[in-house]
Amino acid sequence: MQSLKQMLIAQVIRAEGGYSNDPSDRGGETMYGITKAVALENGYTGPMADLSFNVAFALYEKRYWQPLKLDHVANYHEDLAMQLFDFGVHSGTNKAGKTLQQVLNVLNQQQALYPDLIADGIIGSKTLEALKLFYQHRQKQGLVVLFQAIKSKRISFCIDIALSDQTQERYQFGWLKRIVNL
Repeated sequence: MQSLKQMLIAQVIRAEGGYSNDPSDRGGETMYGITKAVALENGYTGPMADLSFNVAFALYEKRYWQPLKLDHVANYHEDLAMQLFDFGVHSGTNKAGKTLQQVLNVLNQQQALYPDLIADGIIGSKTLEALKLFYQHRQKQGLVVLFQAIKSKRISFCIDIALSDQTQERYQFGWLKRIVNL
């Protein structure tokens, strides 16, 4: 039986699709959504079209799943873990982590539930503790609100990309559909 992590990573790989080399895509040449730059940073030197599913899977786990501590997040809310994972893949783990920290900060009742976090995008023990304390106070309904708030900020971020660069409008429907359907 597949673990949640295996299922979610495989789902993102399927959503990203196969080989692409669209000149207007800021990511450049990709395979399974892994950019050539990321592949090179992680020791892959072959043609991008030949990047295997297993190599892509390992890169997703190392570069996007682990830094966001999504095994811990998934213990609270699997959809939140998936949204943060996909956000990290699409916009960088720092952006996804920072968004989680910012939303947790505005939901802490002026630090009555837990201290404000430094929104640095690095998910560590303080962020995980804030998530735990948030959950203890707000329970499952709170996690739904947290999930939807992050989803909303992510949608707004994608729209802002197109507002500042018209060439990115061609991707908006696909990006927004993907976020909404997660």
